Amino acid sequence: QAYESVRDAFKRLTQNLRSAEGVAIFDTCYDLSSLRSVRVPTVSFHFGNDRVWDLPAKNYLIPVDSDGTFCFAFAPTSSSLSIIGNVQQQGTRVSFDIANSLVGFSPNKC
Repeated sequence: QAYESVRDAFKRLTQNLRSAEGVAIFDTCYDLSSLRSVRVPTVSFHFGNDRVWDLPAKNYLIPVDSDGTFCFAFAPTSSSLSIIGNVQQQGTRVSFDIANSLVGFSPNKC
């Protein structure tokens, strides 16, 4: 259900973009071949203590061919488990503080 909610909100906010057929596991794709630049909604993860992790567009709208097709880089699952995948994590340092049960996200400057 989380995936469908995020996808549907993204689709509502990108109605001005030309849709394309889905590719592999991605069901929300766009033909951006005629555009030089594009503005898309921000995708953010909200955590406790008002912490927000805003993803750069390249971490959720990815090219899938050389013809200008880009897909929303999230996919549905048949389980109730949600995974923040490697595409979303690129350029991000994920820190785990096991002793305090905390997870942190920061830009990876390496």
